[in-house]
Amino acid sequence: MTRTELVTLLARQIEAWHEGDGALGVMVVRLQRVREFGQFYGYAAADALGEAAYARISSVLRPQDTVVRVGLYEYVVMLPGLRGDNHAALAGARVVRAFESPVPVGQRTAPIAVKVGISVYPDHGRNAERLLHNAETAYGASLHDSDDSALYDAEGTPPLIPYESLQQAIAANRLDVHLQPMMDLRTRRIVAVESLARWHDEQLGWVAPDRFIPLAEETGLISPLTRWSLNATLRHAARARAIDPDLCFSINLSPRVFGERDLVAQVTSALGIWNIPASAVTLEVTESALMEDPKLSLRRLEDLRMEGLGISIDDFGAGYSSLAYLKFFPATELKIDRGFIVDLRDDRRSIQLVRSIVDLGHHLKMRVVAEGVEDAESLAMLAEMGCDCAQGYYIQRPQPADDFIDSLQPATEPASPLH
Repeated sequence: MTRTELVTLLARQIEAWHEGDGALGVMVVRLQRVREFGQFYGYAAADALGEAAYARISSVLRPQDTVVRVGLYEYVVMLPGLRGDNHAALAGARVVRAFESPVPVGQRTAPIAVKVGISVYPDHGRNAERLLHNAETAYGASLHDSDDSALYDAEGTPPLIPYESLQQAIAANRLDVHLQPMMDLRTRRIVAVESLARWHDEQLGWVAPDRFIPLAEETGLISPLTRWSLNATLRHAARARAIDPDLCFSINLSPRVFGERDLVAQVTSALGIWNIPASAVTLEVTESALMEDPKLSLRRLEDLRMEGLGISIDDFGAGYSSLAYLKFFPATELKIDRGFIVDLRDDRRSIQLVRSIVDLGHHLKMRVVAEGVEDAESLAMLAEMGCDCAQGYYIQRPQPADDFIDSLQPATEPASPLH
């Protein structure tokens, strides 16, 4: 069904609504962690997965509810006769729970998840366009909700980011690079910086990365965003390394670009344009994201590592990966998730866990970096444990790249190797 047909169908339900009929819910459902399924098994298998998911969604709803498939992995559900917002939220929770077990697709199974956004007529809108818009806005909030389902909240739900705004910002180079330093805990020198994308829009104001990066991943804008990040970061790296030739750079990489066959060529081409050695750059990938498709992740990371780039497993300890995979990934660095570091001074278990991660990383010949260091005591404890590097607000907050580079002093002694 096209979106025009969907709006027409929803408008008819609204026109037929009468006082006493209960509320009318609109639910947007999108499958997660499915992009690589179609790349591996082809469009027919992807379409079969979409149909299987449609059947599973339908199976947990009421007979009067209507499920419409509006994209390969996207669905809109109309929920008439609800008793209120809580009733709508329960429907969303049922859909989320329905995907706790893998979905059979022919001879295969697909371990997928869903994110759900819900709006309710008449409280959240009195026409089809507004209800769908607010359900989309709630869906955006669900991307950051541990429950995977969000009900529209006019007060607490951030406004929806228009696709065109992010697309134009990337194309017109209106994003900025901020840099956050990493300190070598042995020499107490800044030896590397992490590149962070920042976006200020004239209408939206400052847009947090945890809002625009998921949007980029969901809409296919992650590829141009990755190219922008690579080139913008390396442009700053060229200027910074003219002052401190030992300074290294870390760049976040979304596994959503691993399916691009020319990914390695894009990276090496950018390195060549800005005359940056591969050994000065580490690509960071989150632990949980790697596990969305371990085989594809392993293949791409091996290709990048063969070119001499460092590979960092970011947010280590916060995801759900298996240690069995850790020995296969060609990682050169582990970044301990900030959740362990925040409690370091007061929680004995955190101390033991961090010490174990440091030892694990060193046994696997990896550099270990602690994120989220916010006080001198934690920094000293990490140094005592043998952690290699640290970053966090205590060391320095992220700042615009030009400001950081303007403050650089020439290196007085060689830095420890990044990888």
